Order: sequence, then structure tokens, then C-alpha cells
Amino acid sequence: MSSVDERELAEVRMIEEGFRKAYDGDAKGVVDAFSSLRDFAVQLIYMDITAEYELDAKALIIAMGDIGRATAEKGMEIASVASVRSLGEVAVEAADQKRESLALKALSGLGSLALEFAGKGMDAVARSAAESLGNFGKNSSREKMEVLASLSEIYLMQLSMKAMEENLSETLAAAVNLLGEIGASSAGQELEDSAVGAAILLEELGTAAVRKRNEPQVEDVIQALGKLGKDLSRQGSKSALVQTVWALETLRVLALEYGMETAVAAGKLALESLSTAGVLDEAQNLERILEIKEFHQRILRRN
Repeated sequence: MSSVDERELAEVRMIEEGFRKAYDGDAKGVVDAFSSLRDFAVQLIYMDITAEYELDAKALIIAMGDIGRATAEKGMEIASVASVRSLGEVAVEAADQKRESLALKALSGLGSLALEFAGKGMDAVARSAAESLGNFGKNSSREKMEVLASLSEIYLMQLSMKAMEENLSETLAAAVNLLGEIGASSAGQELEDSAVGAAILLEELGTAAVRKRNEPQVEDVIQALGKLGKDLSRQGSKSALVQTVWALETLRVLALEYGMETAVAAGKLALESLSTAGVLDEAQNLERILEIKEFHQRILRRN
């Protein structure tokens, strides 16, 4: 048997082992399986780019997601955390090696699992998924892979919306903050679309929270926007800063309309803390903003 055949056989056996341990409720066994599957996937990422290796790697990533879903059905928290961390590590490794299609596959699996865990009310696991998404997004921005960074933002926005629905406070706080951090990281790399996109998505989240009349959630978003605004101001990212200021003012006015006094005060404080001298006089590139929003909508319609 060739070394390639041996590797493929080992991969298949480990996938079977992962499913078996998940169905048996053996959390440690599943964690060990994820560790091995992650190592197999990373090994393939470093191999020569061929159609065969690409398909093998994608099959492994899909299997990891499927095993992760099995752990969710069993309510296996530790094993579920291992699933999102392993997929996140594979995604980061693929992005680092400029294997964009594999990074996208792993990101898609990670985002899907995140929503599934949140939908089942698994707050700690969904928060871990948010952390993996945030780490991947920031890493992608550092690698100047703007599409991947922007997709990470969208997955975090979707996860935040689900966390709002399920009242998962830990997940929401983490996802909202990480969304802003990706925007700031993108601005630092002059990835304007991703930086502006983060502010747009945070505004959408804040608007949703206001309409749900959930003031603490509105405050979480305002705080994230305020932090993002400060980072953008330091970096001189004018377009993204303008969008952030607009988002804060929009949420402040909406909160006022809904009688959310604490959120109104938080919005006012955040706006006052930003250095916007000369920025608001800049012509707003409305066409560009609309293009970014349309990009978001296209992605959301696919999911």
C-alpha cells in the first residue's frame, strides 16, 4: 500500500472514529478525533496544490462539520467547542498559506456550526465559535484577504442576530466586539470595504436590538461602535469613521425614539469621545456604501 493510500485510509478511519465517539457520547474520544482530523487537514494544506488533495481536504472539512453537528445533537459541550476550534485553526492555516478555497470551506463550516450551536442555546460553545470567527477574520485582514475578512464579519453578524433571538448574552457580547475588531484590523491594512462593512453591520445589529426593545443589547453594540470609532480615528480611516459616526447617531436617535435613556446617554458619550474634526466634511461615497450593503445582502441570501 502506498503512503498516499495509507494516509487516505487513516483519514477515513478517523472520520468513522469521530462519528462513533460522538454517537457514543464519548467527549474525550471526539476531542482526540478532532485533533487528528485537524492535523490531517493541515497536512493537506501544505501539500502541492492538486485537484485530488483539494478534494481530500474539503472532504475532511465537511466531515469535521458533520461530526460537530452530531456533538450538538448530543449536547456535548466540550466536544462541540473542539469542533469549532479545530475548524477555525484549519481556516487560519489555509488563509496563511493563501489556500483561499480551503479557507472559505472551513469558514463556511465554522459559520454554519456557530449558528447551529446558538440555535440550540449552547451559549459557551457559540461564544467559542464567535472567537474562532473573530480570530480568523482578523488573521485574514492581516493577510490582506479582504473577501474572507468581510465574510467573517457577516457570519459574526448572523451569529449576533441568532444570539439576540436566543438571548445568549456571552455569545452576543463576544460576537459584537469581535466584529468591531475585524473592522479595526481591516482599517489598519487599508481594507476599506471590510472596515466600512463592520460599521454597517454593527448599525444593523443595533437597529435590530432597538426594535426588539432590548436596551442592554443596544448598549453592547454602541460600545463596540465607540471602540471601533476610536481605533479608526487613530488610524485615519476616514470613510469607515464617517460610517461609524453615522451608525452611532442613528442608534442614538432610535434609542431616543424608543425611550431608552441609558442607550441614548451611551451613544452621546461615544460620539463625544471620537475625534471627527474635518472628517464629517468629507464627501460620503454613497455609491461605495451601497455596493458593500448589496454584497452583504447577496451573502445573506445564500445562507
